[in-house]
Amino acid sequence: MDNYEIEQNFERIYRDFRLRLYKYIFSVMGEREGSLTVTEFFSVETIALMGSPTVSEFADALSITSSHAAYKVRQLIEKGYVTKTPTDDRRTFKLEVTDKFKKYYHEKNAYGNYIFKVLSKTMSAEELSVTDGLFKKFVQTIEKEKTDD
Repeated sequence: MDNYEIEQNFERIYRDFRLRLYKYIFSVMGEREGSLTVTEFFSVETIALMGSPTVSEFADALSITSSHAAYKVRQLIEKGYVTKTPTDDRRTFKLEVTDKFKKYYHEKNAYGNYIFKVLSKTMSAEELSVTDGLFKKFVQTIEKEKTDD
């Protein structure tokens, strides 16, 4: 198998993931009062994925200015999807997603669970173990790149 095939297969998996995610987003968020725009959804999802970032960390993650990030955060707070908690030094705030967002957000590890079910139908225990090893190596590589940045 050449590199081109590996890239194409990964793109198929990633494309499927995105389509399933977007379908889910539209199904749960809908057009109701207080609903999020797509940009707001991705902003609050970024906050959720980061854990409890500061506004500055959130801005850095999206490569936007701190003032733009503060504006986005203010919108999310007004709609009830994010809260700000002061840090120990009281000069900065940690951002947290609220239960309102968690209620509509996809279940933790939902896509990982889906992938495991699909793979389990066609792979032996040994093949699943090899796949797990590849996934672990991929995760380690991603984590290492984060620390190198």
